[in-house]
Amino acid sequence: MIFEKQDYQQECINNIITLLDGFDFKRHDALNLKDCLSQFHAACEIPVKNLSGKLNVDVLMETGTGKTFTYLNLIFALHKAYGQNKFIIFVPRKAILESVKQNIRLTKDYFYLEFKRHLKTYTYEGVKSPSNIINHYIKNQDELSVLLLTNSAIDKEGNILNKNSETLFNTKSIFENIADLKPISIIDEPHLLKGEAFGKYFGKIGTLYFRFGATFAKEKEHALSNVAFCLDSINAFRNYLVKQIRIHSVMQDAQSPFLINADSKSAKIAFYKAGILKQITLSKGEDLGKINASFNGVSLVKTTKDKAYLSDGATLEKASLKLTQDEISTLLEKAIDLHFEKEAFLFDQNIKALSLFFIPKIEDFRQIDNKGAPFIKTEFERLYKLKRASILARENLSPSYREYLKRDFDESGNLRVHQGYFSGDSIALNKGKKESSKENIEANDIKMILSEKEKLLSFQTPLRFIFSVWALQEGWDNPNIFTLIKLANSTSETSRHQQVGRGLRIALNQEGKRVTHGFLKGNDNAFYKINYLDMLVSGEEVGFIEGLQKEIEASSFIGVASALDREILAKLGLNERKINQFCDALETLNAVEFDETNNAYKIIAPICETMQNNEERIKSFLSDEEYHAVLSAFKMAENPTNKRDQIINANQPPEKVKIRQNLAKEFKELWQTINAQSQLSYQNIQKTKLIESIAKAFNESHVMCEAIIFESKRYNPQTNRIITEQSSTLKIRDHANALQKEINALLLDFAKDERLPLKFTLELYNALNKEHFTNSPKKAFKLLKGIIKDKLHENLLSCVSYGFCQNAFFNTAFDKTDPLYFEDGSPKNEIEKHKLGKYKSVQTPSQNYLYETIIYDSKIEEEVSKEGVQKVENKSIEVFAKLPKFKIPTPYKNYEPDFAYLIKDEKGTKIFFACETKGYEKESDIPKDEKRKIEYAKIFFETLSQNLKNAKKEIRVVFATRINKQDLLSALKNALKETP
Repeated sequence: MIFEKQDYQQECINNIITLLDGFDFKRHDALNLKDCLSQFHAACEIPVKNLSGKLNVDVLMETGTGKTFTYLNLIFALHKAYGQNKFIIFVPRKAILESVKQNIRLTKDYFYLEFKRHLKTYTYEGVKSPSNIINHYIKNQDELSVLLLTNSAIDKEGNILNKNSETLFNTKSIFENIADLKPISIIDEPHLLKGEAFGKYFGKIGTLYFRFGATFAKEKEHALSNVAFCLDSINAFRNYLVKQIRIHSVMQDAQSPFLINADSKSAKIAFYKAGILKQITLSKGEDLGKINASFNGVSLVKTTKDKAYLSDGATLEKASLKLTQDEISTLLEKAIDLHFEKEAFLFDQNIKALSLFFIPKIEDFRQIDNKGAPFIKTEFERLYKLKRASILARENLSPSYREYLKRDFDESGNLRVHQGYFSGDSIALNKGKKESSKENIEANDIKMILSEKEKLLSFQTPLRFIFSVWALQEGWDNPNIFTLIKLANSTSETSRHQQVGRGLRIALNQEGKRVTHGFLKGNDNAFYKINYLDMLVSGEEVGFIEGLQKEIEASSFIGVASALDREILAKLGLNERKINQFCDALETLNAVEFDETNNAYKIIAPICETMQNNEERIKSFLSDEEYHAVLSAFKMAENPTNKRDQIINANQPPEKVKIRQNLAKEFKELWQTINAQSQLSYQNIQKTKLIESIAKAFNESHVMCEAIIFESKRYNPQTNRIITEQSSTLKIRDHANALQKEINALLLDFAKDERLPLKFTLELYNALNKEHFTNSPKKAFKLLKGIIKDKLHENLLSCVSYGFCQNAFFNTAFDKTDPLYFEDGSPKNEIEKHKLGKYKSVQTPSQNYLYETIIYDSKIEEEVSKEGVQKVENKSIEVFAKLPKFKIPTPYKNYEPDFAYLIKDEKGTKIFFACETKGYEKESDIPKDEKRKIEYAKIFFETLSQNLKNAKKEIRVVFATRINKQDLLSALKNALKETP
């Protein structure tokens, strides 16, 4: 398995190292930590800034984003930065502990290469464990080591760790001796470790601890606080770090309406219309004909908590939570179909597909006490063999995939593609050799599922269908789970988010490489053709999609595009009255509308722009701080690079927008031209000149000396603030001697972290003022990092080039994934709405706009789409369109112009005008990195125009950025002026 540095994981580590810069690891004082956090939050964009006054530092990371890897990395980083040697990892379940052990084993070589240190691991696993813990973990205090514990190892007075040991030669318990080492603790899945008994014994440690979780408890005492890093579910998805989720609800034919809930006056009823789940709330006396015509004349006459009585004598009840054998069989068949739909394609991509089934009870899969054949296992085998036979009968099946399927049976004729893992299996594994070959096969498969991830992911292993009774929950997941099936309609509080979390991780190929967005060169279509999770549930499990969406929104800290979330507004500091005022104001301003069915405000226009355009009105009831907190949340929500929906209802076809066929024929050449394959390259980079410019800027800057300052502070409970009463400088720190010994290691780390060639880094250092590093190595390296970024950009602008292949402008074929045209070049009739934007306008588009409906992400896009401008000076606009996902590669990620115009002059010469509409008031408001990308885009279009000229094409391509209130004429004039 290949491990790589992920930017977001490194950001988490850097945040923690930065915030602990002033923390005293000898005292482990909560007020000291609070001070560190206050300074860190003042300088860093963190959505949750509430402080607990305890010694916790919290990290929120979505399931599947490498939480365990990150906290193992943190152990090495804290050892390196602050000399910490002793760590404890607390987990709530044995399965999670096994998963952590597996991660430590898999990452051992990676972390040794990074840090040149090994991490010694100790696990409490019973009577024999204490001697190892005492003789090594406790007594060898200089050893970098971690102790793995479940909460049950310490949460009772009678636990072995809470007893004395003669070998320690003192009156303290083993656990108290561990606490004396001042170990730093890491709590994995903190929402499951909030019990009073655990808290009592954990509190004895009294040192800094980290809580890593995708879910945090809502109770104030255990809620998310002291946050160092926040990667919630929505942000993880938008940054292409987890799979998309597609929910399939499988219902029986002619499924009857059923009750969701009721009170004394009304009933909420679910029903299916063309296979799509609908909900309606009916009051007493209302006609059920609203559901379908067969109920005309039938009304609701009486309701109780669990039943609704109708006028024709029928009764509607809540859906059964137990599936019949027919329903299970239908789900199994659909699951096998979904698996095979993607398996051959994934096989060709060198990726093995796995499917995970949650079943009602062990007896459904494993024969217990000779009580008869297990139904689910027997039925799966029957259906699988039928489907496999139909697949093998296909003539166009690839030979290698055919050979893969032939390995489904072993030499004895046993089907080897499926196995179960159930609670207690991990204990049974340790009991030695099994009595029969069947038991040995079972034991080896269980071991593979639990702890041999690489083997399970190999094509050499036929096992790819896994069955469990919720035993595989937190602590177990697999990147190649592509289909997840619920055969048990759970009434437990196991969250839907935790259920889908078993398959959210990005896929791995046979080389152990993650198939990331970057690995696929930023191609959205290619990424989501691989990285999606099919979740299959019974049609009787009402509201699964809505419930999952609400759970994801509740655990996230940005406003979402579908509905206003009161919980998010409350987290941002608004009380109930202000939340109501905010909702009312947005409804009046036509940014939201109330959805009676779902009892929520549906967002129908960009909230951020609505707030900015009506700032005075919103600030009449929100404070300045509240206004900016809410604005920031919606700004993050409304400008994502990834515009895909995180959760898709697979039963419902995606909303589409019609393409105007006559205009599409005109637009084709423009679309094909700007999409011509290009290669970003760098030529004649002047290394010497670059070093000189970096050194000049660095040497002319000032780096202040670090001082040891004595401060006297006190906490004011009335203002909830720490007040500095006295401050004085004790001495100036001198880093000269330490720097002389460590500079080579520091430069090596800097080169690795910034991905710079080591030779370049050493040459650059020789040109720098060494006094800056003596004053403060940390400040000097931070300054250097920023200067390198600026100067590299300036240098690259003169060196970057875009190359187009020779026949780029003569190839008339289209890719089959093209959103606008078929492979033969004929225009498609419609395009999926999400490829153009989030919001649908009621306004009528311009007559020369490519689509029949305006879809937009910002108000300026809506305005542009309905512009009736037909002529610009002596030039006519033939057709224009909002562009579906058009990207230009730049050294600073991709740049995405959003509109393109086909313009003709009096002589019939074509001008292709690409434009990005910016919702900024003036050009100076555009962020620095965005300006850089614009400069590269200009080079791209200049090069494209020149290449067209060289290819004897009578086409001119121009580009401009159009600021909020700038009209089309001035934007085009500027572009024609700037582009030769």
